[in-house]
Amino acid sequence: MKDFKILCFKSEAREFQRDSSEYIARIPADPQDQFALVMAVGRDGAIGFDKSSEGVRALNEIVSKCYFLGANNSIQMPEFPKNMFMPALLFRDKYGRFEALMNAHKKYEAELKKYKVLSRHRDAQEPSMSVLSTLLQDDQLLMNEMVYRGLQSACHYVISPILSGEHGRGAFNVFAKNLDFFFEEFKSVVSGSSGINFVSESELLFD
Repeated sequence: MKDFKILCFKSEAREFQRDSSEYIARIPADPQDQFALVMAVGRDGAIGFDKSSEGVRALNEIVSKCYFLGANNSIQMPEFPKNMFMPALLFRDKYGRFEALMNAHKKYEAELKKYKVLSRHRDAQEPSMSVLSTLLQDDQLLMNEMVYRGLQSACHYVISPILSGEHGRGAFNVFAKNLDFFFEEFKSVVSGSSGINFVSESELLFD
């Protein structure tokens, strides 16, 4: 065994969401959309990306390719983390479309501030919420149909961490209409250190 290995359970939404977390189960995905759970196992069998230096590097490489949700629900530009880091949500931009969603969100925030000032003095039309504004104003970051379709169009993939820790630190769910782009990118990140071992749901390990 090399420094670490990756275990991955991949399936269509209609199967994946049956036994997933409440957050994942509530995503309004089409039945054929693709979801995957990704976790890491160290050389000694310890579970988590943090159990090996190569695991930390691999996770940070993926994080560095994505826009991510930072403090106070602010969207941050891609950057390479100094330490192992898994934000609340990550968004892999597709052809500049996620950047366009960010710009629409900034425009909405500016128009909302203007509306709040004007509405104190006269009738004013409240601006329509953008895709990201709708997502970020939900305390649980739940995705309605508009948000999910918007992200699906603007992102190669979206990553949501597994907060329970049951599959070790850094484990995550990833979803898209088609996950081929993610797996090509992830394979290049872990090449030379670990292959991706596709397993059934029953073969996933628990910490």
